[in-house]
Amino acid sequence: MTIKLVASDIDNTLLTPDKKLTARTIAAIHAARKQGVHVVLCTGRPLTGVAPLLEQLGLTSASDYVITLNGAQVQRATGEQLFASTIPLSEYQQLVPYFTRIGINMHMVTLDSNVYVHQPDVGYYTVFDTYHTKMHLHVIPLNQLPADIQIAKYMMADEPAKIDAAIRQLPTAITKHFYCVRSERFFYELLNKQATKGNAVIALADHLAVTADEVMTLGDENNDLPMITRAGLGVAMGNANSQVKAAAQAVTTDNNHDGVARAIEKYVLTPSKTDHPASGKDR
Repeated sequence: MTIKLVASDIDNTLLTPDKKLTARTIAAIHAARKQGVHVVLCTGRPLTGVAPLLEQLGLTSASDYVITLNGAQVQRATGEQLFASTIPLSEYQQLVPYFTRIGINMHMVTLDSNVYVHQPDVGYYTVFDTYHTKMHLHVIPLNQLPADIQIAKYMMADEPAKIDAAIRQLPTAITKHFYCVRSERFFYELLNKQATKGNAVIALADHLAVTADEVMTLGDENNDLPMITRAGLGVAMGNANSQVKAAAQAVTTDNNHDGVARAIEKYVLTPSKTDHPASGKDR
């Protein structure tokens, strides 16, 4: 099956370890676009954290798309929203006291690229997240949040060991009701149950009249698993964790050796029956 849509994670996938796009990756994406393939960045970042990359890649028109906030939002590169899955304010207000009590740093992210915390002692990883994704940080009492706020996700943002301990004691009432996923060693996210990269990719594919068999996805971390497993061709990065590699149909090189570019060159620009594995791994 010909690939018509490529959805790629950004951090530790599309970008090198020093957060750069290589010339080979840019060239491969340009070639895919010239071939009529939709290339979609699919990330935990908000749009503000993706915009510079969209500019570099030339994916800025109304016919270009981006999936942000780990699948909570699907939008055109121009900012027009197509789909969104949010956490109701009432549910969020019930979550906050629990995480405050266990003493782990948390922050909330909205669809419009704002971060909210409710304590003045803002954690290091919250500041890190807002700085690198160009979001605005607000310190505001929980009871003063606007009623119409659109909450995309609520995040643990702390030392990995503290997150490990917090995950082990999470009540099943939380883990069953929300989509809970580790997106980085220092991030653990709670989202609407429907807000996954897999659901977002398939919803966008349907919107574009593209079947799942015509979709290739690339990723490295557990938040990429839903799109790796639902695509016709799920490709794990060479630096992906073991779960992602086990779920993928193919494994490309790591993000320091043009893994995304190599996968596009092999499976999109020069497709063949042998290049589109039904099972097994391609290295």
